[in-house]
Amino acid sequence: MNGKMARIGWVVDAQNDFLLPPEQGGRLYVHDLFDGGEDEGAQRAIPAIERAVEWMREHCDVMVYTGDWHSYADEEIDAASPDPSRGTYPPHCMGLSDDAAEREGAEILASIRPEEPIVLARAANADDARAAARRAIAERRPIFIHKSRFDVFEGNAATDDLLLALREGLGRPVEVYVAGVARDVCVKQAVEGMLAQRRRLPVTVLTDATWGLGIEEESASLARWLAAGAALMTTAGLALRDP
Repeated sequence: MNGKMARIGWVVDAQNDFLLPPEQGGRLYVHDLFDGGEDEGAQRAIPAIERAVEWMREHCDVMVYTGDWHSYADEEIDAASPDPSRGTYPPHCMGLSDDAAEREGAEILASIRPEEPIVLARAANADDARAAARRAIAERRPIFIHKSRFDVFEGNAATDDLLLALREGLGRPVEVYVAGVARDVCVKQAVEGMLAQRRRLPVTVLTDATWGLGIEEESASLARWLAAGAALMTTAGLALRDP
């Protein structure tokens, strides 16, 4: 491990509904929504996401997965007239559904699915977050944050408490490595939330291990993150990091 800073591997919403195309059951497959169907979509990023997770499991002190965990009552779910430009989408990642097939869409992609994760439920509080952090560090187990909104800091109010507890439990400053989807929605909000003045966490975005919806050009997102202090690298560069 890095002797100077503790590492957190942060995998954003790598769920079946986002990473699998419709013919394989994905209900909100991440691809460019505005290019007329030419974009191959997030499946192109899966090998890089798998490489990122493999590296994180070996080199990070803690692994954190996040995932939409929706009910039909959530503000971001609109089964009748979804409009991504207004922040509403068709049903997806329905972890609170009574339907088993819908719940499967909320599960992490099988090839990178965490084993026996410690779940930080949508309604978790500060005590839950501190307990999750203690167990994750002591038992070397991943954490799975369930969220009601795309923004992990709004969709699970205990996220800030979890990050604070991880920093305290690890006993040194932390740096966060981020991969996942969608780059211009959930990844954007996670990265910019961590870079925000109130948190100021060092963030490295693994650029090839993300994919977007075409809401914002990739170059614009990356330039803004770089200007805000994030580091950008591909999964190929992970081999050059300190063991």
